[in-house]
Amino acid sequence: MAHKKSLIELEQSGKYGSVIIKNCNCEASSALCTQHFSFKHAPSLPLKGCTATQCTCEYQGVIDRRLGGRRVSSCHTCFKNDKHKVDRRTQ
Repeated sequence: MAHKKSLIELEQSGKYGSVIIKNCNCEASSALCTQHFSFKHAPSLPLKGCTATQCTCEYQGVIDRRLGGRRVSSCHTCFKNDKHKVDRRTQ
């Protein structure tokens, strides 16, 4: 039940677009360690066929870069002192 609660908390935080499984210690989970899962399609932990005496798998949130603002829009004054700010084609 702790795994399900962890998954729900990651989803409700609004920071993450997907999850991965970390701390994989059995054959069942080692094949899934590098895969990204949407919250809707994340496999339940412990995985079916887990051979560990105590499952150590955890969900880890993966930040979705599309959720944040674009860096260019927040830096409209970055080129304030740029010597090329004047379009030379119009001169």
